[in-house]
Amino acid sequence: MGKTTFGSNMGLLHLGILLVLLNLSVIFFFDIEISRAVRLFSSVAILLFVLFKNGFKKSLLFLGLLLLVAKDVSILFYESPLFKTISLLCTVSLYTVITLFVFRRLPVLRFSLTLVLFGLGIIVLNIFNVFYLSDIIIPSLDNDTQLILFFTQSAVMLFMALFGFLYNEAYEGKQSLNLLLCILAFIFSDLGGLAAYFLGYDPAYYAERAFYIIAVSYLAYYVVNFNQAADRVSELQDNQLSA
Repeated sequence: MGKTTFGSNMGLLHLGILLVLLNLSVIFFFDIEISRAVRLFSSVAILLFVLFKNGFKKSLLFLGLLLLVAKDVSILFYESPLFKTISLLCTVSLYTVITLFVFRRLPVLRFSLTLVLFGLGIIVLNIFNVFYLSDIIIPSLDNDTQLILFFTQSAVMLFMALFGFLYNEAYEGKQSLNLLLCILAFIFSDLGGLAAYFLGYDPAYYAERAFYIIAVSYLAYYVVNFNQAADRVSELQDNQLSA
């Protein structure tokens, strides 16, 4: 059963706000090494919150939280080719875990023309990203493995967003919306990181970190409060399935 008590929700809300303010302050006043350490502290703090509320439970999304911590450990040494590769691998694995979880929650889908065109659009967009961003990204990467992981991350992220929107459309209530907001926050965080690290636009670090903490907080909120019965098929989706 989900734990949706006022205290647990407000506790995570307060923790998330505190961590956002802490991270933004550290980015402003300290160098990138301290900022990365505080990022790791933040993900560990949220993981400990989940463990305190739920204990250790085997689930895809809890695995996602563990991958986040592993990613933040590798980011401490991001300039090392090995740890940069591990960071990219953790990101791809995290987005794959979320995508698989959401896909398993979806009801039977009817592949309408709109859905097929949307899927093709995602594929075309990712191919465009490969050609458009290659000249910018390649000089910042160390080997072909990192390049493959980077564009795999882009592809998985797009499908994660697609399934997130389908999940939110399929079910009533706020539970599916919370996971969609988590997915969108991860995407905006990645865009901020791209602009900051690869394009050299330093103010984007603030957006990257704020959206990151929001994404991790929403993921933790979903894990703590997840209730399978709360996913009620929407009336529109139910009519489509019955047709």
